[in-house]
Amino acid sequence: MAEPLQWQWDEAQQVGTDYTDVFEVERYERRMGTFRDLAVEDAAILDMLAVSEGSHILEIGTGTGHFARVAAQAGHRVMALDVSPVMLQYAEQRAKADGLSGIEWRRTGFLALTAPPATFDAAVSVVALHHLPDVWKAVALHNIRTAMKPGGNFLLGDVVFSDQRDPRPQMEAWIGNMPEAMHKEVANHIAKEYSTFDWIMEGLLTRAGFSIRSIDRTHAPLIQYLCVAELET
Repeated sequence: MAEPLQWQWDEAQQVGTDYTDVFEVERYERRMGTFRDLAVEDAAILDMLAVSEGSHILEIGTGTGHFARVAAQAGHRVMALDVSPVMLQYAEQRAKADGLSGIEWRRTGFLALTAPPATFDAAVSVVALHHLPDVWKAVALHNIRTAMKPGGNFLLGDVVFSDQRDPRPQMEAWIGNMPEAMHKEVANHIAKEYSTFDWIMEGLLTRAGFSIRSIDRTHAPLIQYLCVAELET
C-alpha cells in the first residue's frame, strides 16, 4: 500500500478496533455472526446489485471476505480491497480453503483506489466509509463512481444518524440495542470514528454522480443505500 501524500488522509492509520492480530480478526467474525446472518445479508446484497453472470464487482472494505466469497461462488469476478494486511490474509486463506478463484485481493482503500474508468459493473461497501471524515468520504465516492460503468449499481451500508439537533439519544439507543459483548465496540465507534448524518450522506452520494434508488432504514442507524451510477455529462 503506497504512502499517502502529505496532505491526504492516511487510511492505514488505526481508527476504532485494532485488527492487526489474526486472533482478533477471527473473534470479529464470530461476534458479527452472533447478531447478523452474514450469509443471508451477502446473498441479499448480491441480489440487489442485479448483475449478470461473470460480472466484475468492486468491494471496498472486504474485511474477512465473506461477501467476496459469496460473489465468487456465484461466478463473478471480484476485486476485494482492505487496508488491513491481516484481514486480507485471513480472507484469502478462507477463499483458498473453499477452493474459490476469481477474487483479486488488494491492500488499498477508498482514496488510493486505482482502476481504469468504467472498470466495474457494480460496487459494494459495508461499514467501512465511516473510517473517513466527510471531506474524504466525498473523494472516496468520486473514486468509486469513476471506476464504475454507467448504469451499474452501488450498495453502500454504513452507520448514519438521522437529521436531529441532538443525535445522542440515537447513539444511546444503538448501544442499548446491541448484544452486551458489543457495547464497548459500539461506544468506541461513536466516540472515535466518523459516522455522519443522513442528509450529508445523501448529498455526498448525489454530488459524486449517483442516483439513490432506495434507502433501507430497517436496522438504523445501519442504513443501506442502493444507488446507480449516472451517465456522465
